[in-house]
Amino acid sequence: MTCSATTRVALWATLLACLLNSGCTGTRYIPSQGQLASPTPPPQALKGFDGNARVELNLPGGYASPDDRAYPTQRANEDIQNWFADSGDDLTVAVRNENIKDSGWLSMLPYILTLGILPTWLTTEGETVMEVKSGDEVLFQNREPVAYRSALSMLLPSAYLLGSPGTGQYQVMADDQLNRHKQALQQYIQSQQKDYETAVSAGTVQAYRQYLQDNPESFFRMETLRRLSELAPATHALPFHRDNVALDNAYIVYLPDEYDIWFLGPQDMKVYDVLRLSREEDETLLASRIRAANQPYKVFNGDEIALLKEGGLSPGLIAAMIDASANPTSVKPAAVAPTVTSATSGAASPGTPSPAEVTAQPGMADIAAQCAKRYAAMKACDQVPSFGANVCRSQVKKKYSHIACELIQ
Repeated sequence: MTCSATTRVALWATLLACLLNSGCTGTRYIPSQGQLASPTPPPQALKGFDGNARVELNLPGGYASPDDRAYPTQRANEDIQNWFADSGDDLTVAVRNENIKDSGWLSMLPYILTLGILPTWLTTEGETVMEVKSGDEVLFQNREPVAYRSALSMLLPSAYLLGSPGTGQYQVMADDQLNRHKQALQQYIQSQQKDYETAVSAGTVQAYRQYLQDNPESFFRMETLRRLSELAPATHALPFHRDNVALDNAYIVYLPDEYDIWFLGPQDMKVYDVLRLSREEDETLLASRIRAANQPYKVFNGDEIALLKEGGLSPGLIAAMIDASANPTSVKPAAVAPTVTSATSGAASPGTPSPAEVTAQPGMADIAAQCAKRYAAMKACDQVPSFGANVCRSQVKKKYSHIACELIQ
């Protein structure tokens, strides 16, 4: 008899608990400073990147269903993905909750005493954190306070007095939080742009070079290099470009196409390596090393020879590179650029072309030069801090889009 009574009490308690937790729920977002942030478009500067979203806004606590509380994550993911030109790995926008805590548990007492007529509610407070990242490097971070109230009642829809049902308020919360983060990111970029335009207002070579030296982590670093390249003199421009590369390796991205020949040659003995070594080694010995290596550069035409001479290469070293390129006993066409030409050769035909075929196809050497320059430019981009590195990589991919280069790098 005792067991039966105990069982009935347990069943009634379980039933009551189920009823008390199966009523209507309402949620209300509590905006920071009492009002919603104005709708804000994503920063236009991000349209220059490929990116992805990594959002975890599934809000803990509250009485709403798990699907409703997961809605902000879905909403934010869809919004952020539209900030970029396309899906990719240039940048990642990560949004998450931190320091979340609940209050209001004491409201459960009148809820139980009135059998669910009066609502019980929880107020959840914390902050959302947005980070713009390149790989593991955080380029920008912003924090915004977040709060919402979730109510539950059973016999009457009194929970709706404290909030609305469904995902409506979660959508409001997601949009408001993203607008606040976008505003902060926009202000960050605009503050740099104002300083940038002031610093380079003179529009001179010296103004741009000084800005690069004073602002190594500027969002506008690559824009500065691009503008600088546009100031190149019409003739005898190589010293100008060489000084800019010495100032910032990422300038390689904006070198005119005719300078691609400086990136031809085997690893550690490319044309620009030969120029550097010519200042340290005896010219006759260096020319002998080039011929002995027996690895092709290119049979340079008259304009290219003039450009190499302008850069400081002697006729003897240019002749050695031509000899290495025209020698029919060369046995390793892949040596033009070990990480480049092997894939280029494979893309050209199923078999491996002979050295004579390599020299008979000037286009192949041009492709090798472009791929070598692309590789050098990507390495230079790795040294550019902050957003500039991603702008740099994006420019490199657009400029050097030959399929062979894409396959091997």
